Amino acid sequence: MKARLSGLHTISNLLVLFWGIFFLAGCQQGGTVGGDSLSGAALQESSGDARLSVFLRLKEPEGPNLWMKISNLEVGSHNTWFPLRAARAEIQRQDVRSNGQILAGRGGVPAGQYQSIRFTVEKAALDRDGEMIFLSVDNPVVEIDFPAELNLAKGDSTSLFLTWDTAGSMQGAAIIRPKMTVSPQSIPLVTDLAYVSCPALDTIYIVRTDLNMVCGSVGISGNPTTLVANLVGNRLFVLTPKDSAVKIFELTSNRLIDQIRIPLSVKSTYMTVSADGKKAFLLDEMGNNLLRLDLQTGTVDGQIRIGSRPKYMLYLEEQNLLAISCAYAQKIYFLDATSLTIVNTVDTGGTPDGLLERDNYLYVAESSSNSVSVFELPGGSNKFRVNVGIKPRRLVFGNSHIYISNYGSGNVSMLKPGQLNASRGIQVGGMPFEMDVSLARQWLYVGDEQKGGVAVIDLSSNKVAGWIELGAAPNSFIVVN
Repeated sequence: MKARLSGLHTISNLLVLFWGIFFLAGCQQGGTVGGDSLSGAALQESSGDARLSVFLRLKEPEGPNLWMKISNLEVGSHNTWFPLRAARAEIQRQDVRSNGQILAGRGGVPAGQYQSIRFTVEKAALDRDGEMIFLSVDNPVVEIDFPAELNLAKGDSTSLFLTWDTAGSMQGAAIIRPKMTVSPQSIPLVTDLAYVSCPALDTIYIVRTDLNMVCGSVGISGNPTTLVANLVGNRLFVLTPKDSAVKIFELTSNRLIDQIRIPLSVKSTYMTVSADGKKAFLLDEMGNNLLRLDLQTGTVDGQIRIGSRPKYMLYLEEQNLLAISCAYAQKIYFLDATSLTIVNTVDTGGTPDGLLERDNYLYVAESSSNSVSVFELPGGSNKFRVNVGIKPRRLVFGNSHIYISNYGSGNVSMLKPGQLNASRGIQVGGMPFEMDVSLARQWLYVGDEQKGGVAVIDLSSNKVAGWIELGAAPNSFIVVN
């Protein structure tokens, strides 16, 4: 599917030219998980825009399997309409039911007050056992008023939620009058939540892990990448490389409370934070640097050149060590987190990337050799190597297994600690990258950079159980229980 420019009224055309903010964005088909999607539909917008994401869900899981071809998804501000340029061309009840929620559209709009949303129904049909029965559309323009005025400020990124009453949309047997309501985002307190950064959108989406659906979003400038949560301190730390800053949010309010500038000479690519939330450690992959920030004073209090192309970093709290994988050097460096001195170095058999510590062993994803190496801690002696999928990138532990995202083969391998062979892969398609586990819900979340969403794997069955559609490449994904 490709997103296309919707037909606009004359006044909308003039407004688009005036603001100069809307550009055509591509949209591609999903793979084995998630189906039809808005992946790749990130908009190129000016810095003065706010962003709206519109998600669609069902009022009831059961109902007639309606299909609609739609166009002109727009939001209204005092009778002036602004298009959401990345919008679905078709919606079908079965697709919404399968995922629980789909992304209907997203776009940049001027800051201001908004009162309604509308779209045009081009065609509609009832899918009855594979037979499409076309319906007469009663009033093709569907306009839905917001329950309260929506105020958007510069840099905001917020979500709206359409609820579709498919049974109530049928007017007799042959006429459709789409019945929908709209609600603003409502983010619960810090419980059963996950956060996922989308750098291309300057947005962090917030997911309810009890429903596996987006419940809101927050705008963060600077292409947010790495996320680190500290539940005890009620803080979310966000690395924003474009702004060269670490931004600190309050978890319970999702409010920005501080930002600490990183020296412009450092191009930070990855971050971790000490368990007490007082120190941030930053990797500069191209500059071969490790930088330590004091998050209480906002100052740099340590720096060291490290290896060649440092890719990933793991804070080993019990040993007060940092383990850093360096791609070109094909080494793991162990640094004292206090003095920032190198205390040990081990060689890897391939290009090291993601790291995981478990039961005094360090597991290393080696992307070039399609394997995971295992080293004993604290000495770092090499124990064994396990073949996995193509280009492994990240590792997480859950339900007595280690899960490895294989970026090049579109699957997730399973490894039982201590065993010399990986179990069969769980196929998710696309390019699986960052992962995290909800222990309370027994979900494994796998971010897919290619398909623009997050696959949900049931840890009890090790099967794909859902898909969270974002329409943009996710970067960091963290669960906050």
